[in-house]
Amino acid sequence: MRLPEFEYFEPESLEEAINQLAKNNSCTIIAGGTDLVVALKQRLQNSRYLISLDKIPSLKKITKKDDAVIIGAMSTLDDIINYTLIKEKFPALRKAAWDVGSPLLRSIATIGGNICLNTRCRFYNQSLFWRSSREECFKVGGNICHVAKKKNSCVSTFSADIPPVLISYGARVKLVGANEERVIPLENFYSGDGRFPNVILSGSKEILTEIEIPIPQNNLKSCYHKYRMRESIDFPLIGVSVAIQFNEEKRCGDARIIITGAGTGPVEPAQVRGMLLNKKLNANLISDAAEAAVTEIYPFKTTLISPRYKREVAKIIISEAIREVGGI
Repeated sequence: MRLPEFEYFEPESLEEAINQLAKNNSCTIIAGGTDLVVALKQRLQNSRYLISLDKIPSLKKITKKDDAVIIGAMSTLDDIINYTLIKEKFPALRKAAWDVGSPLLRSIATIGGNICLNTRCRFYNQSLFWRSSREECFKVGGNICHVAKKKNSCVSTFSADIPPVLISYGARVKLVGANEERVIPLENFYSGDGRFPNVILSGSKEILTEIEIPIPQNNLKSCYHKYRMRESIDFPLIGVSVAIQFNEEKRCGDARIIITGAGTGPVEPAQVRGMLLNKKLNANLISDAAEAAVTEIYPFKTTLISPRYKREVAKIIISEAIREVGGI
């Protein structure tokens, strides 16, 4: 498959990139391009203009500022894996970055690109020739979802590895536009709409520039577990990030469990957090928490895997992840 024709810009400053974005309507930001280039070849993206952020040095920095780590959106996943403070304080983030793709992809793919990853579906992520054999789905401008069999609906699946971990750490992202910049909690970046799953894809004329993650205290334990059909390269069938703050009595002072691959955005089972608070972890509590978590996810058959199988897998890896964090 060949790429469509487009104009390619390489601004050398963030201001120049924002100005280009503001004045061109059919315009897309490209970071590492590991997902976008495929989408262009499949004619899922038809932008006339691509704006690369590769020549803007400030977006590639990782620094410690006060009690937080500031990660530039153009930092590669290899940069994340090899940064000393992330190795020491953010094991779940390092594991999630390590689990993405292959060594070659991790040397190109960026943390900002993973955060902005589009949702996926077996009826959407196909060539134009394949898609032309049936009515267009809602995500590409049609009227129907071939998975849910509903009109004006899209249940494509969010499958990025990095965002659930960042959310469990309480990360915030900075968005910069022509007239303003704002910092929002990462969970607020996602819309829950499969067609336009995040702020950027919803048409915002903003650029995600950096991620701010509070440095956790020593009594916060975290991990990321990923299940996929192939041991390398594949997107997660289900991914689970667990971060639990333990108090001096080894009780759960706070707990966050974030799931990817189970909906149109990252999913946090609300009742599980309440079940774990002020409790000491044990086998029965962990089993009950995992059972409760899967009652709050509603996966659709956007791959060849059944929703029932996804729930069973989710229950197992949620239990395994909590056990790892609790040292049980």
